[in-house]
Amino acid sequence: MGGSDFNQIYSPMVHDITFRLMLIIKILWQLDSYLFDVETAFLLGDLEGIEIYMKLPLGMEGDPRVDCVQLLKTIYGLTQSSRAFFKLWADTMEKLGFKQSPADPCLFCRGYGATMLILCIYVDDGYVLGKKPEILKFFEQLRAVDMKITTEESTNDYLSCEVKFNEEGTKAWLGQPHLIKKLEKTFGDQVSSLKNYKTPGTPGASIVRPKEDDEVLTAEKQFVFQSGTGMLLYLVKHSRPDISNAVRELTKVMDKATDKHMQEMLRIVKHVLDTKELGLKIEPKVRNTLIWTMIMWSDSDWGGDKDNRLSVSGMALFVCGVLVAWRSKQQKSVALSSSEAELVAASEAVKEIVFVMQVLNSIGIPVETPVIVRVDNMGAIFMAENASSSVRTRHIDIRWHFTRNLTKDKIIKIVFVKTAENKSDGFTKNVSADTHVRHTPDFVCYKSEMET
Repeated sequence: MGGSDFNQIYSPMVHDITFRLMLIIKILWQLDSYLFDVETAFLLGDLEGIEIYMKLPLGMEGDPRVDCVQLLKTIYGLTQSSRAFFKLWADTMEKLGFKQSPADPCLFCRGYGATMLILCIYVDDGYVLGKKPEILKFFEQLRAVDMKITTEESTNDYLSCEVKFNEEGTKAWLGQPHLIKKLEKTFGDQVSSLKNYKTPGTPGASIVRPKEDDEVLTAEKQFVFQSGTGMLLYLVKHSRPDISNAVRELTKVMDKATDKHMQEMLRIVKHVLDTKELGLKIEPKVRNTLIWTMIMWSDSDWGGDKDNRLSVSGMALFVCGVLVAWRSKQQKSVALSSSEAELVAASEAVKEIVFVMQVLNSIGIPVETPVIVRVDNMGAIFMAENASSSVRTRHIDIRWHFTRNLTKDKIIKIVFVKTAENKSDGFTKNVSADTHVRHTPDFVCYKSEMET
């Protein structure tokens, strides 16, 4: 095969933002929900346009001159299996009357009002919203087309996350208890003697890569550092936005860390274990259930990386008061001014607005426009709203035009906010305890709060 048959292996998976939007829909529309799993999913897909052979399984009788067979269906262990199953799934959903979202290919919708169903698929695990009779009818339709499924009404385990709703179904908590237990098992003894920290990262500190003569970790300890950072990154992805910047700092030395970096990683682990009942807060509030509201907070730390002077972008997007998207990311080019860094951060942030609007529109949910984008730099606001070709802005014209066009079309409206009130400040730097405590309740809450 020479490797040429391994190019068609990509299979989409539902975006984590889409999943959080579905939780908001469940709460606001008071829908029922089920998890389902497609059994032996990777045995269902068809191999098309490719020839793959396998040795005869032990005990299989056949022509003694034949020592291999051609695969017509996918099997487990085949790199094409996931893609083939998703293609089969999408075709099946179309036959059952579902429409695939153009924004997120793993999101499917069918019907209106009492008959409406919304579902997402993550490889072979699905989550479906709707009225219970319609959901059960859908499951029977799947079984009728020879898809064996197991179903569960609770949301205790989806994408290794637990979702707990309060009794009234008006708010929810999303956490990752399985990953917390793994962190505790791996690092519990190493962090047990550390003091309790109010912030995940050392306030005002940033990680600097080691110099040539600095002593770095052994290969064994480096692996432990990488493993711990990887687990923390997965926490950031789903349930702990409050540790985003501190964990991003760790990723700068994934290949070459020192004892000081290891201690910073253990500090974050200690903070996570001390606050292990914290999870993403999902408590939507709307003025009008027919039109949803969005607010984006954007910020940057100009030249914050002492190694290369790259700036850090931070953003927090709230839909109906719920944080659905967040990011702490180093910019790709050096910004020549704080205004430029803020403009680049804002341009990255508004891309998430466009994506979320497209997802909601594919479900039939309109969004109130213009969407407010809060930025704490007047220079960036001016550049985003006004035509200019000065030497200070001409090299960032692409980002500037993208943001300005959205402003001109009244899709977004950039509004000034004081730095102390900017909810995305903690995504750009390790902030003080006061700032961390002030903004954290907007992002996360304790599991026990679902009982009140």
